[in-house]
Amino acid sequence: MKKVTKLIAGVVLAASVAATAGALAGCGENGETYKGEYSYENTWTPGNYYGIKVSVTVKDGKITKVVCDDIPENWTNITESWKEGTSAGDLGHDKAAAGLNDYLKKFEGKTVEEVLALEVSVNENGQPNTDDAGDASQGSLIYTGATQTSGRIILAVQDALKDVK
Repeated sequence: MKKVTKLIAGVVLAASVAATAGALAGCGENGETYKGEYSYENTWTPGNYYGIKVSVTVKDGKITKVVCDDIPENWTNITESWKEGTSAGDLGHDKAAAGLNDYLKKFEGKTVEEVLALEVSVNENGQPNTDDAGDASQGSLIYTGATQTSGRIILAVQDALKDVK
């Protein structure tokens, strides 16, 4: 009976070690996730910031996922009071927020080098430009009608990607 118990214990231990090794080996299957952020002070409300934090998943040099992370209480990504059509083509808060997840999917399949090569046009305070220079600087990752939002997100993604090896 002791031999059977030892045999069963040995098999259970071996299976446990194999399962753990398999789980650890699979950790990289979905890629590596990197954190990044971008912010600048709100000129109308000192001590508050416009900004965003992101998690970017990369596998084999390509972005597979971008998600927005929680931001501090004194940060704003999309201004609540922003109304659609404030300027020509502006999405406004509700439409920009509703389309954010679809916008983030634009990063999927882009290479790390491709995104790092973008030069987002910003003013002296760090605010992404909303003029033609701002649109052109964001390339295919522009969030039309939400240029500042996409500029902040691109800069946050670039911040995350700086650590990719």
